[in-house]
Amino acid sequence: MSILDNAIVKLQAHALALATITIKGAPSYPTEDATVLPLAIAHVSDGTGQADESTTCRMLVNLKADFHVSRVTMKSAYTQINLIIPEFLERLAGDPTLGGTVDTIVFPVSFAVSAVQWNTIPTQMISFTIPVKYREGPIT
Repeated sequence: MSILDNAIVKLQAHALALATITIKGAPSYPTEDATVLPLAIAHVSDGTGQADESTTCRMLVNLKADFHVSRVTMKSAYTQINLIIPEFLERLAGDPTLGGTVDTIVFPVSFAVSAVQWNTIPTQMISFTIPVKYREGPIT
C-alpha cells in the first residue's frame, strides 16, 4: 500500500470514529438506498510534487473527506452537519500526522457545505480539504 493509501485509510478511520453521529463508509458500488446515509469517503483531490535540493521528492497533497447526510429535512441535515464539523476538525488536530502516515497536516483545514446528489440520492455534503505534506524517498 502506498503512503497516500495509508493516509486515506487513516483519514477514513477518523471519519468513521465520530462519537456524536454514526457515520458509515461509502458502499463499494453506487446505490439508490438512502439508508446508507450518513456516509463518508476519503480520497485524493489534487496536489503538487517537487524535488528538494535534488535529493528528495516532496509531495504536498490535498486529501478530501466528504460526508453526505440526508436532505429529507434540512433541520435534520444541519443538525448532523453541525455535529460533524467540530468533531472531525478536533480529531484532525489531535492527529496531525494521520498516525504517522504523513509529515503533517498543513493547517488550516477548509470545508464547504453544499447540496449534491450522491448517485440518485439528494444529500447535503460537507467536503473537507486536508492539505498534507510528506517526503518521499531519495531521488535516484
